Parts: sequence; structure tokens; C-alpha cells
Amino acid sequence: MTVESLRLVVADNDQAVLDLVLLDLGLEGHDIVATAMTGEDAVRLCDEVQPDVLVVDLRLGRGINGIEVARRVRRDGLRVVLFTNYVNPDVVTEASEAGALVIEKGNLHALRRAVVS
Repeated sequence: MTVESLRLVVADNDQAVLDLVLLDLGLEGHDIVATAMTGEDAVRLCDEVQPDVLVVDLRLGRGINGIEVARRVRRDGLRVVLFTNYVNPDVVTEASEAGALVIEKGNLHALRRAVVS
């Protein structure tokens, strides 16, 4: 089965996580068109490059968090995946209301599926 190549923006304030996600999703054939380390940059980049998918961490240091990013970039055709260590019912509910799907960090298989689903 061939997976369609998608244009992605990836946002995380941890460079090691960014590198891992870029490598993994790049090997899947996706085009990582931009990366961000802050929520504000993620919003700006989504406006500029119009990706198919945004993969964003919940906690991005200072500034807005991943759920607020999801709220601000919400538009038809943009899939938002919240890739986080902080999975609990409140986060899942808030993320869902913002239009984002929550995937626990470390589960790259689930992340790959979420990106293309």
C-alpha cells in the first residue's frame, strides 16, 4: 500500500523530539515543509505554508500551548495531531474541541497512522 506524501509542519520545543519526528515521518515519504519551536511560530508557519498536517506538542515552553495552536490554525483540510507526554481525559477533551487528535509521545506507529488518517 502506498501512502500519499503529505506536507507537514512539526512543532516541538525539544530538538531531539523534532529530529526524531522529522526522521520518522520523512522516511514515510512526507514532506516536512517547516518546523517550529514555539506555538506562535507554528501558527505563523501554518498560515504561510498551508500544510496538510500539523504535528504539535502540548507544551511548547513559554507562549501558547499546542491546544491553543490547534484552535488558531483550525481550517478545512488541515489535520492537527497533538503529540504529547501529557495524555489525560481533560487534554483529550480540550484537544478534540480544538479539532486535534491526541497521540502519546513515543508511539511513532500511532503518529504515522494519525498523520495519514
